[in-house]
Amino acid sequence: NTDIISVETDSNKHCITKLIQNYKLKNTMFDGQALIDSSIFPSWGHGYILLRQHFCKMAAFNTNIQLFFREYFGETYYTATVKDMWGNEHFVKDIELITTDNAMKWIKFNKSYEYWCKKVYEDDCMFGIVKTAHPSKLGNVQRMSYQMVNSLSETIMPEVCAESIDYINRLKSDDDFFLDYLRKNTNFSNDYEVLIALCEQNKDFVRSSYFRERKKTIIMAYVLNFKSGKVIQNADNLVIVGSPYAMLLYGATGKPETVDNDDTFSTEPGAIQCYTSRFADNEYLAEFRSPFNGKYNMGHLHNVYDEKFAKYFNFCDQIIAVNMNGTDFQDRNNGSDQDSDSLYVTNQPHIVTHAKYCYQNYHTIVNNIPKDSNIYNNTMEDFAMLDNKLAASQLDIGESSNLAQLAQTYDCTFDDPKYGQYVCVLSVLAQIAIDSAKRLFDVDVTNEIRRIKKDMNVKKNKYPAFWLIIRKDFNEKNINPDLKCPMNYLYNLKLDQFRSSLSTLPMDYFFKKYEL
Repeated sequence: NTDIISVETDSNKHCITKLIQNYKLKNTMFDGQALIDSSIFPSWGHGYILLRQHFCKMAAFNTNIQLFFREYFGETYYTATVKDMWGNEHFVKDIELITTDNAMKWIKFNKSYEYWCKKVYEDDCMFGIVKTAHPSKLGNVQRMSYQMVNSLSETIMPEVCAESIDYINRLKSDDDFFLDYLRKNTNFSNDYEVLIALCEQNKDFVRSSYFRERKKTIIMAYVLNFKSGKVIQNADNLVIVGSPYAMLLYGATGKPETVDNDDTFSTEPGAIQCYTSRFADNEYLAEFRSPFNGKYNMGHLHNVYDEKFAKYFNFCDQIIAVNMNGTDFQDRNNGSDQDSDSLYVTNQPHIVTHAKYCYQNYHTIVNNIPKDSNIYNNTMEDFAMLDNKLAASQLDIGESSNLAQLAQTYDCTFDDPKYGQYVCVLSVLAQIAIDSAKRLFDVDVTNEIRRIKKDMNVKKNKYPAFWLIIRKDFNEKNINPDLKCPMNYLYNLKLDQFRSSLSTLPMDYFFKKYEL
């Protein structure tokens, strides 16, 4: 039970916010996830695999299921049984995968378990593997997004930018470091491999007029990217698994009450406990779910190591187990689930302190907009109506997220509380637009975005300076220089110039001259 901001609709179906005290939140603890025994986990997988079959989708995390069962059941291991969700009894020694009804989409179509199994057998029991975890291409750092940066405080921006500025200065001053950057970012459409090969052929080529011009252009593009919000931190995008030890306990017994015996996590005020080997034991962390909308979605985590994680789970550094029991994690992260959703997680001290402040002072938002009660028939007219709604929702995702950032900027600049309320509403509307392929709500998202934009008086208040970077060909006349926000700190940041002490070599220095 906690105080929350409820986003609802009034009699005109316009979105409004209400502060509700002592509201009972809930998580769907294992939503979209599965545990898969290490004996059948592919050797090339990293921590988890996203599996698909006939109307079935689950993120299956590498687990020593049978080791756990051997220890849990002891002498009765070979005879112990447990019932599945359809009442079928299984020997625990035969169980290789544990999942939930949320992963089994076919249940909604009134098909039997036997019918589904028959279809799976027809495909030789082969499941499609859609993805697995991957380490950051940037090593120990990962880029933020402009929505994350704009949810910080202007006062901490010098510290937040420090690592990126050091990186840029090193790109400018250290040719070997710059070449290493090229190696990490080479692809089929750029000339980085050519530049590397020329420098390997002749190390003096780094002093050539051509190389220095290309280096300047590449670094300018990197700086522009940085100023658009791609600020690096000691961070990574980590795939979420919910209370995995509680899921093992539930899988062993089939009894919901056994999840309370999970002692790997506990509830604590001001933070949600988690486990990831990416960061140290007992570290406090800041988390941002993607897509991210504002301070109300920021999470504060406490990383706790328990020997059971190392013993029963074969996670990699790109996985984070989160306590779903007695926390507000899913609502805090705007309807997050565990079918391969990820969090941007960092231990940058100033961001972590800010996340703690936001978690304690910005209430969790709850979507209480009613579901769409319309009945759609199996007709071409109704198909067309739904198709138009789905098409519109794709445009609404970006529009609502951008407008939420505008509302955050206005909230930083003006005293009117409505801008903070609109951040909450737009956060929910963005999620409704994303989920529209699965479920519809009784609200016209497109018209609500239009109404909110009008009430925010965007024509008069205009846009912050950083809009010139994130929106190509944006008209400078629409910029209001008086608007304040963390992203404007980035936009106005002046970086040091660098000049090499070594002279530039002309291109004819690198050619062998032959008589014609």
